Amino acid sequence: MAIITQTPRIIIREFLPEEQELFFYLMNDTRINEYLPKRDEQQIRDVFIDTIADYLKGIKLTRWGMFDSLTGDFIGLALLKYVAEEPHWAELGYVLHLNYHGKGIATEMAKALLSYGFEQMGLAEIFAVTNHVNIPSQQVLLKAGLKQGKHITRGGEELSFFNITNQDYRS
Repeated sequence: MAIITQTPRIIIREFLPEEQELFFYLMNDTRINEYLPKRDEQQIRDVFIDTIADYLKGIKLTRWGMFDSLTGDFIGLALLKYVAEEPHWAELGYVLHLNYHGKGIATEMAKALLSYGFEQMGLAEIFAVTNHVNIPSQQVLLKAGLKQGKHITRGGEELSFFNITNQDYRS
């Protein structure tokens, strides 16, 4: 299991295969997946299997688990994934258990992944999208340093778009 990055409160690391149920429970919790793409149970399990396969292939930008650095408790999912056919861009995303909402964990995670993406992976740009009404996530992205841009359409849904370039991150 590789640790991707960590802060005083969180460790972002590869999931272990035996943590599939943690992932499944998180992604299947209707209280927190309101703004996520709709997936059935098998699709959620397939995402986890694909994530483990990414690690085995040596893919450095994918999904990881977030864990409390003191207790080891599972906090949620962190994502920094390449954009198809655009090797210097990546999408930032996350899903947190309700117990960790409103504690600054998402902002801390986002800043840590911006550092990882720009400083270790040499990305040119990192972006994120949110549902228009998901104001808490939008505030997280703004606090982390991303700027709001024009709306985009993905999967037939209009989404709020945020991004930051490597140059802006460094200045």
